[in-house]
Amino acid sequence: MTKATRNISFIHAPNNYKYSIIIPAAGQGLRMKSCGVKSLISLTSQINVIQNQLNIIQNKFRSYEVILVTGFQSERLMKNTPNDIVKIENEHYEDTNVCRSIGIGLKAATTNKVIIIYGDLVFNKQALDVKFNKGSTLIIDSSNTMTDNEVGCTIDNGKIEQVLYDLPNKWAQIAYFTNTELELLKKLAYDRNNDKLYGFELINEIINNGGEFTSIQPDGIRANDIDIPTDITIAQQII
Repeated sequence: MTKATRNISFIHAPNNYKYSIIIPAAGQGLRMKSCGVKSLISLTSQINVIQNQLNIIQNKFRSYEVILVTGFQSERLMKNTPNDIVKIENEHYEDTNVCRSIGIGLKAATTNKVIIIYGDLVFNKQALDVKFNKGSTLIIDSSNTMTDNEVGCTIDNGKIEQVLYDLPNKWAQIAYFTNTELELLKKLAYDRNNDKLYGFELINEIINNGGEFTSIQPDGIRANDIDIPTDITIAQQII
């Protein structure tokens, strides 16, 4: 383990992890800015958003690394998260979007099985009650907990066709990438011309280039991201 400078807290030594879990949490969340970084928003007196995520991840997986990509209030987020995860700063968070944060996380990942979980997402343990060992996958909210303004998708024979706003079958902002889809993700996310792309735009580009994502709708899933203050109330009912 090697100490590093401001933009990278540390990187694990070579390992045999099975999964790399990237949590992009760099965004300012302009509508929530008065609350500070969204990953640290309290859900109860004892747990915040990122703690809820890490607790569920720990209970689900046995061989994994977590890569947290910070930006807005980076030092605060790094200070208030466990020391046994990789923490990297997207110093250009004000001028880029989640694509750049994903690219930064991918460069630190040491496996060929990558799970991306958005940093402002609140979910229950059922959201990860799936097998991430076949093909690339998008987790779909089957409980209608995600609000109407979130990104949805069209599905045909269990495969994702496109991911856009104003569609049903809301994407729960958890995605698994491996094989062809992971290679396409790296190609797109490493291209600085794509720094301002949203995550769903990356997924559409991967599909347009021959990638495939299976739709999985876990039983009992509840999930919602925090975009506006009223989302906190919904999130508190999930955990």
